Amino acid sequence: MWSNIGLDKCTAFISSEFQAKGKSSSDAGPARPAITISRMAGAGGHAVASALAEYLQSHVSTHDEWTVFDKNLVEKVLEDHHMHKRIADFMEEGRKSMLQDSLEEWMGLHPSAWTLVQQTSATILQLAKIGQVILVGRGAMVTTRKLKTVFHVRLVASLEKRIKRVEEVYGLKGKAAADYVLTKDEGRRHYIKDNFEADIDDPLLYHVVINTDMLRYDEAARLIGNEVIARYGLARSRESARK
Repeated sequence: MWSNIGLDKCTAFISSEFQAKGKSSSDAGPARPAITISRMAGAGGHAVASALAEYLQSHVSTHDEWTVFDKNLVEKVLEDHHMHKRIADFMEEGRKSMLQDSLEEWMGLHPSAWTLVQQTSATILQLAKIGQVILVGRGAMVTTRKLKTVFHVRLVASLEKRIKRVEEVYGLKGKAAADYVLTKDEGRRHYIKDNFEADIDDPLLYHVVINTDMLRYDEAARLIGNEVIARYGLARSRESARK
């Protein structure tokens, strides 16, 4: 499932970008946009991101892969800032009391939550500027809002459908699935509010808000992909490649 989302893909992307350094800007070619995906729990964030990467890969003429950064983004942050992998446990999109965070920082368990968020945002911004990436969660739509080459998407769905999807994907049942959805939603809401003073449900943060009750994941991916291709002139590059 979602075989094109993983740390190996992200590592390959980063390696290729380092090798590309030194090329002249005239060789940059067409625009390299980025896409952010904010999602309600169970609304299909992973599935849509994976399908979108595949769709863009097959419809945009480029030798570079579209790369999805989701949970693997944490690994990139840890690498960028030379932090131990155990710190990943403290980097969930959730809310922690100031007292608990301060005690854990004082005990040396991890840097402060604010430091972790700042470092995550710096990595997100760097990746978005490189382009041809799909950034899922972690306030990416707020961090990159001043970049004109970034397209922002919000995925929503009914609570009933989202609980059912969580049951199917994660094997949770009944109350456990409902608790998972509600806890994740609340954590993400607070993550955006506490760290960016924004409302994750504000439609003005996004170019499009998609209801995955009404559209299949592949349909949502195609809708997003076609808009990105049209908006950033990627179809023209495809025609040029045929000449």
